[in-house]
Amino acid sequence: MVYVDANRPDLVEGFTKKTFTAMIEGVRDAALASGLIAPDLFDTGIRDLRRTAEADGVFCYTFFKGVGAKGGAPAPGPAGSAAGGEAQRSR
Repeated sequence: MVYVDANRPDLVEGFTKKTFTAMIEGVRDAALASGLIAPDLFDTGIRDLRRTAEADGVFCYTFFKGVGAKGGAPAPGPAGSAAGGEAQRSR
């Protein structure tokens, strides 16, 4: 997890602005071209992200790992066990 506020100006600049917001801004053309989102809605989201970098803003992001399987094979559970896959099939 990353938590950033004005008490960590290095993270405001280096992570919130130059990494995360820049990454999202970089997919604008592709997102619009594919019809995933309307331009005004995308731009509102970017404004909101920039707002988190202001003096009273807060940015918090949790990284997670996703696992996919081709052909319906179950994904492994914790530490590679089959438990996770079994739970997926029963749903």
